[in-house]
Amino acid sequence: MSIIFYDHIIDKTDLDTYLNNLEAPPENKNKIKAMADDILHAGILEFILQKLHPHHHHTFLNRVEQVPYDPELIQYLKDHIDDQIELEIQKEANRLKKLILKDLKNP
Repeated sequence: MSIIFYDHIIDKTDLDTYLNNLEAPPENKNKIKAMADDILHAGILEFILQKLHPHHHHTFLNRVEQVPYDPELIQYLKDHIDDQIELEIQKEANRLKKLILKDLKNP
């Protein structure tokens, strides 16, 4: 997946370690990694949209689509949600990673 504005907030080490140690062909591992990234991304965006006033959804999503790596997106969220949004995103990402790992370990 490409660089996303929240990448500096999320530590995917535990997820990457589990997937790297998974006994599966490399192409399967890559598919699983991509799916885990997609689930994490969708979950974080859903979390943000729940926090963000609907009036700002269109602007935010357009900016994410146009420049997903733009660090100014964090400032936009701070301005329109809360100064602590980075911590909230980090907590949500940790919750999502636990769910992903749980599903991977117990298919």
